[in-house]
Amino acid sequence: MIIDARSIAENETLDCDICIVGAGAAGITLALEFLNQDVKVLLLESGGIKYDANLDVLNQGEVNLATHSSLEENRRRQLGGVTTVWGGRCVPFDASDFEYQSHVPYSGWPITKKDLDPYYELAHKYCELGDYNYAVDGTKSIVPGLNSANISTEQIYLFSPPTDFGKRYLNVLKNAPNITLLLNANCLKIATDETGNNVDYLDVASLRRNNFQVRAKQYVLATGGLEVTRLLLVSNDVHKQGIGNRFGLLGRYYMGHLNSYIKIKFAEKVPVIWDYQRFPDGLYYQHSIAIREEKRQEDGLLNQRFFVERPNFIDPSHQSSVLSATYLAKSLLKKQNISQDLPAHLKNIIFDPQGTVGFAYKWITQRILSYKKLPSVIIENKSNLYTFRIDSEQIPNPNSLVSLSESKDNFGINQLKVDWRLSELDIFSVEKSVEILKQAVENTGLGKVVPGIRTSAAPQGGHHLGTTRMSSTPETGVVDANCKVHDVSNLYIASSSVFTTSSYANPTLTVVALTVRLADHIKQSYKK
Repeated sequence: MIIDARSIAENETLDCDICIVGAGAAGITLALEFLNQDVKVLLLESGGIKYDANLDVLNQGEVNLATHSSLEENRRRQLGGVTTVWGGRCVPFDASDFEYQSHVPYSGWPITKKDLDPYYELAHKYCELGDYNYAVDGTKSIVPGLNSANISTEQIYLFSPPTDFGKRYLNVLKNAPNITLLLNANCLKIATDETGNNVDYLDVASLRRNNFQVRAKQYVLATGGLEVTRLLLVSNDVHKQGIGNRFGLLGRYYMGHLNSYIKIKFAEKVPVIWDYQRFPDGLYYQHSIAIREEKRQEDGLLNQRFFVERPNFIDPSHQSSVLSATYLAKSLLKKQNISQDLPAHLKNIIFDPQGTVGFAYKWITQRILSYKKLPSVIIENKSNLYTFRIDSEQIPNPNSLVSLSESKDNFGINQLKVDWRLSELDIFSVEKSVEILKQAVENTGLGKVVPGIRTSAAPQGGHHLGTTRMSSTPETGVVDANCKVHDVSNLYIASSSVFTTSSYANPTLTVVALTVRLADHIKQSYKK
C-alpha cells in the first residue's frame, strides 16, 4: 500500500511493528525482507516516486566546497534514493578490510567477511548481479604479461543493470499486504522515553507541516550516511549530545573514497583489455589491478584498485571523436560555456566521423535500449595510451567530522556542518601504489607510466561513510555488530555510516548485505 503523508491528519499517530526511515536501497531491501510475514512494516520516504529538485533544499548544509561537494549533490529524497542515478559498480569488501591492521588507525570490525558472505550472495539478488562470483578466467588479464609478485590482475568489478530500487520494486511495495509506503514523510526527530534506552516515537511531517507521530516496536534509520547522523544529533531531548553519542563519537571518523588518475603508455602490440566485458547473461564486468595483500601489509598501504577510465573529455588531446562529441553535447545540453579548444574538438570529430557513428550505435543499443546498460564511455586509444582511475581507501580519522550547523532547514531543524579531512597516509598510499605499479609495468617492458598523478581534492561523491561506526563497545563506536545503536534497545541503522573502515569498494553492495543481515537479526527477535 502507498499513502501520501500530506493526507495524514495533524497530531495523528500511526502504529506499526517496524518503522523504516528512508526508502533507498537499504530501506526497500529491509522492507522486502519482511514481505508477506506477520509483521506490519511502515516505510517512510521524504520524497515521492518522481524526483523533485525542490526537495534538495532539505539537504543543504555548511561545507568547504574546495574540498567537498555541496551537500545537495549525490543525495536524493526520492523513492529509490541514489539508486535512481547510480552507476551500478559493485564489489564486496576484501577479508582484510574487516580485520585489525596495525597501519590503519581505528581499524577492525566486530564482524568478519565470512559473517557477511551469505548476505553478499542475497544482496546480489536485490542488485540483480547474478551469481556471487568474482573469479575471472585465469588466462585473461587486463594487461597480458603483467606478471609481478607485487601486482594482482585477477580482480573484477560487476555492474548492476543498474537497479533503480524505486522502479524495480514499486509494484511489489504497492501490492504488499503488510508493508505501507508513506511518501513525502520527513522524519524530524527521534523521541526516546525518559531513560533514553528505548525509542518511544518518531516526529514526522510533510512539507505541509502536518506533524504526526509514528510508534513502532523497532525503528531502523535507512537514510544516507549524512542524514542518519543528523537525525541522531538533533534528537537531543534526553541524550543531550544526540542519540548514540555518549562518548562523543557520533559524526566522527567521516570517510569517503579518493579518486586519482594516471596515464600508462603501453607498447604498441600489448593487447590491453580496455573495454567492459560481458558474461553470457549480459551482465557487464570490468577488469582491475590491485597491489597484492602481502605487499600492502608490508608497505603499510591502504586498499585500492586501478581500472581503465575514459580520459578527461574536456582536453581534446585525447584525439577521440567520441569524447569530443560527448563533451560538446553535454556542454550544449547544460548550457555551459565551451572551452577555447572548440576548434580542436571539432577537428577530432571531422577526422573520425565513423568512430562517432559507430559508438552512437553502441550507445543506443547497449545503453539507451538495454536494461543491462553499458556502464560508461570508454574508448580504444590508437596509440595504446590509457587513463587508469585509482579508487582508494581512506583512513577513519576522528577529526574528520560531521556536526550540526547553526543554520536551520524549512522545518526549523539544524542543518549539517561537514569538515572532511585528508590524511598523509591517504596520499602516501596512492603515491606508493602507483610507484609499485610503475615498476611492474616498466620492468616487464610492457610500457611506461606517464609522470604525474592527478588526485581529486574531494572524496568520491555519494560515499558518506563511518559517522555511526560499528564497534564492539559504545566507547569505540555508535552501533554494535547487529547495527543496533549502543544503549538503545530498539533503534537500528542500515546505512554506509556504520562502516568501521571504508575499503576501496563502492558502498551500495555492502550496505544491502548488512541490511539483509540486520533483517535476519530482527526476525530472530520475533521468533523469541
